[in-house]
Amino acid sequence: MSKKPIQPIETILPEVKKPARYLGGEVNAVYKDPRSVRLRVALLFPDLYEIGMSHLGLALLYQILNQDEAIWAERAYAPAIDLEQELRRRGVLFSSLESGTPLNNFDLVGVSLQYELGYTNFLTMLELGGIPWLASNRGPDDPVVIAGGPSCCNPEPVAPFFDAILIGEGEAAILEITHLVRQWRENSGSRRELWQALEDIEGVYVPALFDMIYDAEGRFREIVPHGRRQHIRRRLIPDLNQYAIPAKPLVPQVQIVHDRLNAEIFRGCTRGCRFCQAGIIYRPVRERRPESILNWVEEALSASGFEEVSLLSLSSGDYSCLTPLLTGLMDRLVESRIAVSLPSLRADTLNSDLMQQIKRVRKTGFTIAPEAGSDRLRRAINKNLSEAEIMATVEQAFELGWHLLKMYFMIGFPMEEREDLQAIADLCRRALAAAKKINRRGKMHVSINTFIPKPHTPFQWERQLSRPESQERLHLLKDSLRQRDLEIRWNPCDQSWLEGVLSRGDRRLAPVLMQAQRLGCRFDAWTEHARIARWQEAFANCQIEGDFYLRERSEDELLPWGHIHSGVSREYLLSERRRAWEGVQTPDCREAGCLECGVCDWHEVQPRLVDATLATPAPAPQQSYAGNGITRYRLHYTKVDGARWFSHLELMHLIYRSLRRSGLPLHFSQGFHPLPRVSFHGALPVGVESLAETLDIELAQPLPCPEVAARLNQVLPTGLSILDSKKLAENAAPPQTNRVFYEVKSPEQAFFPEAVFHFTAATEFWAVRRKPKEIKKIDIRPLVASIHLQDASNVSLTVKTREKDNLRIAELVAAIFHLEETQTRQLQILKQASFAGL
Repeated sequence: MSKKPIQPIETILPEVKKPARYLGGEVNAVYKDPRSVRLRVALLFPDLYEIGMSHLGLALLYQILNQDEAIWAERAYAPAIDLEQELRRRGVLFSSLESGTPLNNFDLVGVSLQYELGYTNFLTMLELGGIPWLASNRGPDDPVVIAGGPSCCNPEPVAPFFDAILIGEGEAAILEITHLVRQWRENSGSRRELWQALEDIEGVYVPALFDMIYDAEGRFREIVPHGRRQHIRRRLIPDLNQYAIPAKPLVPQVQIVHDRLNAEIFRGCTRGCRFCQAGIIYRPVRERRPESILNWVEEALSASGFEEVSLLSLSSGDYSCLTPLLTGLMDRLVESRIAVSLPSLRADTLNSDLMQQIKRVRKTGFTIAPEAGSDRLRRAINKNLSEAEIMATVEQAFELGWHLLKMYFMIGFPMEEREDLQAIADLCRRALAAAKKINRRGKMHVSINTFIPKPHTPFQWERQLSRPESQERLHLLKDSLRQRDLEIRWNPCDQSWLEGVLSRGDRRLAPVLMQAQRLGCRFDAWTEHARIARWQEAFANCQIEGDFYLRERSEDELLPWGHIHSGVSREYLLSERRRAWEGVQTPDCREAGCLECGVCDWHEVQPRLVDATLATPAPAPQQSYAGNGITRYRLHYTKVDGARWFSHLELMHLIYRSLRRSGLPLHFSQGFHPLPRVSFHGALPVGVESLAETLDIELAQPLPCPEVAARLNQVLPTGLSILDSKKLAENAAPPQTNRVFYEVKSPEQAFFPEAVFHFTAATEFWAVRRKPKEIKKIDIRPLVASIHLQDASNVSLTVKTREKDNLRIAELVAAIFHLEETQTRQLQILKQASFAGL
């Protein structure tokens, strides 16, 4: 197959919003010579950069693969709609971040399927990258396309698109898969030979080796295997401590959804919530040793510069050594003003010691997830949390200084009655009232989602609410929660309906997905992009009734995911379903002993808990700068090449993290969110390069100026460079600038002497400044001190600045030379110097 030549994305970036998300070049990104590797892998995350860079799993696989010198793993995140349109318009193939290589030039493409509403996004990425959608249509030169992630526990709706699907934990199998694909490539094997070889890897599902037979009503009648396996058992890591995590995490170029260092402290959950798919597919509990967590966090912070550490798990409060771990972390991190958050805490695991530790730097978010409003319904879903425990936690949080509480609920549980909906409203009002007694500024955010009976849970046989039912219950709840300082948020019923259909569906949904993608469905998890009418059209075109998949299933019905084994037995799930309807709770196996769910073999696979009495290592010595005084420095720096696409806010975050990585003795601000003391002088427009930017920093002890500049230059992202550093007097004023010298280049001939003559000869020259809420005419003639035309593609200007009614340099040039909007966006602008004077 012929491959289109690589075309740099640089020419497209001026046409899109947030261009920095497509730059690559992150701190700790891996670059290799493609001629020195034997296998090239593209890791795809089918959502925006801001979402994908928040995901721990893809980052782990990236680091594991790149430790192998023979493999180069690169990344690609879903292009926003504006970039997709530009790629199609120009006929440019979608490519990787690291090397700009089109996706169809890779040997292996791995797709991370974290949620069903991203399915049309990965189809778009394959299409834009020049890869056929269907595995059956791929030839020997096309990449091998493999999926993984939690959505794969029911892989059938997307099965035809993949050569193979990994069921379970990627770290356990990823190197086996890559080595096999490399051998297949080198031996020039056929596609069927590849599929047959992949089948031998435990946890790998090859859809082409299974046929699905349906009856006249559309129900599964038979699953017919054509290979050596009848069932696929989930792959897992028996002991997380045997897998050392590389301590060089990727540092995002732009602000992402969860912009922090993620540290997984354990995997699995023993709580047994009957609605929770993750609680089933990540069993058993496997805890990391506290000393390895502490050491990894310190190394990773030094290599990244993050200002917050998040201790991740399904229920972090259940970690056996949480209090000593948290205390040890805070002792090490408090001097650096690094916060620690616990995003998955259950109310009954919180205590004053934990809360006191969390607030030592700043109070991060505080969330309680009762899921249901009444004790009766919480017993049915096995959310073993009483109202008394919820209220006690609320009061404790507000007594310790929190003033915002988030609570999560679901509607539509199988045993739900109208009184349970009212119980949600009553519980929220009581919680807010209790908070107000302690803190009059207390507020509450309530999140409501529609329950989806996910595969491999005790509720997988139950029905899901229809859209009208869901809307009725949601409106009832919204009306009951109208109260000051109580904000309610909800997941749209249309999105919950679609997620339910896709998560409970079969292979007949693959044509629906292709139809929906062709009709323009993208980013269906984003409310502003969701278009349910297009999905309805896609279902109608394929003669598929979506509601069919939301029905109750009989216990003897063959399920679309019946050949995928999570490790938890069908008998155990059925037993839990019956206990739910009886309102009988199931205890935590940490406390009650083995409940015989089927996951553990008690040889290799079993719960692995750290000793709760295990002492954590002594705190690392902290260097104190108290009493040394504060020294201010003024730094002049450049912002060129790819760095010109950073917004001012993005630049600020990059500087903050670079300062932390530098190891300089920083002086921090006070208040809720301590940051290194930095003063930025002026904000450069996105896309403009500069050789003359200025910022001031404060250090807690004096250092030689050349050392300050050198240490920062070692850690700054490409395109940012310190030119010089000098010490400032304590009362030094900000730099004074009233003139700026620019050089402007146009890729086409757009600058003509007639325009310069007309402008310079005018006593006034009016231009229109457009802002989101304002359109204003401005006389720009006084703003331009001089203008020099070098040729039809190059012009230089000296621009005056004033307190108000300034115009961006691109807008000035566009007004003077009467440029079209598309011409203006393609201008290449360099700020050469800024100075004060007449």
